[in-house]
Amino acid sequence: MKYILLLSLISTTTFAKNYLDDNLRKETWNDIEVIWLEDNSLPTYDVAFYFSEGAISDRKGKYGETELMFAGLSFGTRRYSQNAIAESLEFYGAEYGSRVTHEYSTFSVRGLVKDLIPTMKMICHMFDDATYPKKELKKTKRRVSSGFKSMVTNHSQLANHIFRYESLRGSGIEQPTTGSIKSINKITSRDLTKRLGHFNKNVKKRIYLRGPKTISSLKEIVMNDCRWKQSKKTSTAIAKKKQLKNSSIIFVPVPNANQAQIRIGRYINKSEISFENAEMKSFTAKFIGGGFTSRLVQRLRVEKGLTYSAGAYASEQKNYGRSGISTFTKNETVVTTLNEIKKLIDENSQGIPVELFKLNQKSAKGQYLLSLESTSDFLETLLFFDHINRPYRDIYNYSNKVDSYSEVALAKMVKELFDWDRQTVLILGNKKLIKSLRKAGYKVVEKNYKNYL
Repeated sequence: MKYILLLSLISTTTFAKNYLDDNLRKETWNDIEVIWLEDNSLPTYDVAFYFSEGAISDRKGKYGETELMFAGLSFGTRRYSQNAIAESLEFYGAEYGSRVTHEYSTFSVRGLVKDLIPTMKMICHMFDDATYPKKELKKTKRRVSSGFKSMVTNHSQLANHIFRYESLRGSGIEQPTTGSIKSINKITSRDLTKRLGHFNKNVKKRIYLRGPKTISSLKEIVMNDCRWKQSKKTSTAIAKKKQLKNSSIIFVPVPNANQAQIRIGRYINKSEISFENAEMKSFTAKFIGGGFTSRLVQRLRVEKGLTYSAGAYASEQKNYGRSGISTFTKNETVVTTLNEIKKLIDENSQGIPVELFKLNQKSAKGQYLLSLESTSDFLETLLFFDHINRPYRDIYNYSNKVDSYSEVALAKMVKELFDWDRQTVLILGNKKLIKSLRKAGYKVVEKNYKNYL
């Protein structure tokens, strides 16, 4: 019932502003800013610790260090073993975990208010005293390496992994936050302890809360048990990537491929990012590939029968962004599918029917409201808006902005995001497809999937 109430509150601008005005509190704990969404509807809480640094500052050759540092907080401390930590947090029914991007990192916890104190004391103890025992670290590194190696059996996942690297090549963030087999194996317990100390003392932090007034007891726990030091340091800048004209398809052969995975997309430089067109990029991606009524699905699945699904995205952070198209098809129709995607982008870059445009306006607004349905999602939105220095009021301007768009502006953004000559194109599949692609006039560069693991 709580989620339904929240959805109704954010469904109109007037109620939404009142919701924030009435329920959002801001405090400061030991110089750490606290954003508190007071919610007395249920005896539960959500906490998200924000750190303004991410994987961009991982040391060369030890990529994946930050993600492994957060994941390994529960490996053990000088006082508690990994099993003891797990049993304690499971006893209190706490859910916890980290998320690392290149620009920032978060550690989130949720549970019952009555168990807040013992749960959060254990979490803070982990941050303050994690030792990253060699035995547990070795197990995890072996598991991570095994995951990389087994990726070859999941062609969609492998295509996403390789495409991310290739589309970001030259930006300085082409290495995934998870690192690689080679880099993970170089990371030691001492490396992780040093990395944790850096985050505890030298990285800017912010705390996001959702829960009733009684969770104010968290303040004393954070101040006395986490013992963090606040810093004004923010994430390291990301280099500008030179946009090269697309000249060839990157083809990655894999064994036992009866389908071809297709990934098309490009890097968005910081100079292209602005508050004014963020919603327009999102709306454009939904129009091209945001569901069953999208242009890609209607063309590739409904009209041509070339695939079961296809999607598009356009996402931005503070210093960079990405846009792309993802689909798959049978081996014998890979050339046809590529040609249809290119044709579809060209058509929608030149003009869009008014009726089609209006239909997608309504759909986009409905999907946006559903994305804010839960309070944990809402907290995450507030966190992200703070990260990119964007005012909260923009959350509620989405519908008005979408209403202000025109079919002419949409066609222009389709061209800007998905123009074929600016895309990195990757196909993962049976090696025999290379001949078909070249025969169709495409230039192809073959690469080994093992070099990306």
